[in-house]
Amino acid sequence: MASVKQFSTSDISKILQNNADPKFGRRNSALVMGAVYWGLTPLELSLISVEDVIAPNGEFFRVWVLPVHASYTNEAREIQTSSHVLDFFKNYVLYRKKNNLMISNLNAHDGLDPKSKFFLNDNGQEYKLTRSIRKNGRITYQARSMIDHLKRMIARTDIQGAKASTFRDSYIKFLWEQGCSWNELKMATGIKNKKTLENKVKPEIKALEMVYKNICRGIKVPSINDKI
Repeated sequence: MASVKQFSTSDISKILQNNADPKFGRRNSALVMGAVYWGLTPLELSLISVEDVIAPNGEFFRVWVLPVHASYTNEAREIQTSSHVLDFFKNYVLYRKKNNLMISNLNAHDGLDPKSKFFLNDNGQEYKLTRSIRKNGRITYQARSMIDHLKRMIARTDIQGAKASTFRDSYIKFLWEQGCSWNELKMATGIKNKKTLENKVKPEIKALEMVYKNICRGIKVPSINDKI
């Protein structure tokens, strides 16, 4: 059958469980939810800072804005955080504080350095970006370090056909299944092209259609000299 294009909720639970080691489990869980609940791309996961998601009073913003500089489309977009996912992120904050990872002396942002990146790697540092120069001279950055991390988490399961982008694609599918309109999907994801969104919310249908188109392709109807 066609490769897996998105995660089910049971797949996500499996990834969380298989990456729940004592040392990095809280960070891994928060990272997964940052991808499948906040819908952040690997680049955005690497770039959001503490002050983007945690208010000066130490509470997580229930509605926050992904800033332009951290957005893969260079456009700000609104993101929400509901009560049922708060513990994933709060537990990660506790992990950072316990391990003294980029802590602030200021009595704000729950004791974390507000300018530090929210997600930190296994060494307690920012996820590095890879700088490249295109033929037109434009400088771009790729989140290879974050992508590799997401792929390693998937590799610890028996899930086949998934890749780093599957996390965000699953977020898009979840929005669609909960009844989001095309315009709402565009606002929530930053994806402006409806066809791109269609390919993400209905990939199983598209993939299965292609399977049937290629089954027995090239087999010819035999010539039978028979009277009907």
